[in-house]
This record gives sequence, C-alpha cells and structure tokens, in this order.
Amino acid sequence: MVTATPLLDASQLMHDMQAYWWPFCRLLALFSMAPLFNHKAVSIRIRVLLALAITAALTHVLPVPPDINPLSLKGIFTSIEQILFGVLLGLMLQLVFIIFMLVGEVISTQMGMSMARYNDPTNGVSSSSIVYQLYFILLVFLFFSIDGHLLTVSVIYQSFLYWPVGGGLHYLGIEGFLRGIAWMFAASVLISLPIVFCMALVQFCFGLLNRISPAMNLFSLGFPITILVGLLCIYLTLPNMPQSYLHLTRELLDTIGRILQEGNRV
Repeated sequence: MVTATPLLDASQLMHDMQAYWWPFCRLLALFSMAPLFNHKAVSIRIRVLLALAITAALTHVLPVPPDINPLSLKGIFTSIEQILFGVLLGLMLQLVFIIFMLVGEVISTQMGMSMARYNDPTNGVSSSSIVYQLYFILLVFLFFSIDGHLLTVSVIYQSFLYWPVGGGLHYLGIEGFLRGIAWMFAASVLISLPIVFCMALVQFCFGLLNRISPAMNLFSLGFPITILVGLLCIYLTLPNMPQSYLHLTRELLDTIGRILQEGNRV
C-alpha cells in the first residue's frame, strides 16, 4: 500500500536538527576558549570536528530543548546565548593556565629574560615569555594526566543540566566570572611571591654593592647572577607545581559548580 508520507520533509528535518544545533554552538564556543583546545596548534577544522563528534555523542542524553525555530529572531538570540555560555565556561576553565602565564611573566621580568622578546629578531615575536613556555609544557602533561579533556566534556554536560537552552544568562554567572578573575590575580601573586622576593633581595644586594663600589661594572655581573638565581628559584619551586595545579583546578571546578547551581536556582 502506497502512503502519502514524504521521504524527505524539510520542516521535520529542521525540527530534528534543533537538538544538535544548540549543543554544537555551545561546544564550539567553549573549544575556542578552553585550555589547549584554543591553542594555535589545534586548527579550526579540528575544533569543528570535535564539536560535531561530541555533539552527536551528548545530544541524546541532554535535556530536550524547547521548540524554537533557529531561523527566527528568538532562535538567533538563543544561538548567541549558547555562544556566550560556551565562551564564559571556556574562559573559566582557562583561568588556571592564565595564572601560570602571569607567574611566568612576572618571573621572567624579574630575571630580565622578558627583554629577549624585543631584542631577539627571530624568537622575539612570541607573545609569551620563555618561563611561561616552560610552565606551559608542564601544564600540558598535568592537564592530560588528570584527564582534563574529559573534565571539559563533563563541565559542558553539566552546563546543559543547570543552564538549559533558552534559560537565559544570569547575573550570578557573570559575577562568578569576575570573582574568578580576582581569584586568578590573587593566586598568581601568591605563587610568584617567593621568587619575586628572592629576586628583589638579589637586586637589593647589587644596589648596595653599587653604592659601596661604584667603579664595578654591575651590569655585566648583575644580569648573569640574576638569571642564575632565578633559574635556581624555579628549580626549587618546580616540584610543587603539580600540587599547586591540582589545588587550583579543584578550586576552579568548585567555583564553576557553584555558579551552575546558583544559576539554576534563579
């Protein structure tokens, strides 16, 4: 018996694709900001493929999204809302890496190694200091050792449970992000404070030596000693880096969990 049901219904296909479109927007925005996923070594094609693969895997376990036409004005604003959700979560996950970036910049400046970016015509185009690049390599290993990529997927899954599609961006989420920025600066100061104190003490000693014997060429002597003392301080503090990273990551995940739960109560 021949039925009148069409083989391909464009309206029904658009309705079925809504369940995939909203998670895809949030995931792609998160991968554009999340640590390691936003690295220049990960191309845009890889990010899009990752977002498509995870969207296909998570869509069937996510809450059913509201019936919104993606091409309508409300659908456009909902897409922008999902992008903002993804950017906010990605920036929150990026805070731990930014902490060590600030630590690397401060230490590199105290050691005098930040001038290499301006004096070296070959490698001076790098936007990050050599100390942070050392920290970044170690952070990559620590990130994968604690299954950070799986934690990122878990965070995006929890975000759909507490911040469903069409739920709106709450003030508590933005307030929590601003508090996270303040926490980031405080943590970077606490981590870099011992090394900065040691470097300031070395420079103070060279200042006294300059007052005692002005004839000495302290520039040729001070820079190598400062760099050696800085490298020694990094060597002494580097074994505590995994513990600091785990502690900061736990605090960050607790903060994200509180932001999601508070946003759900609104």
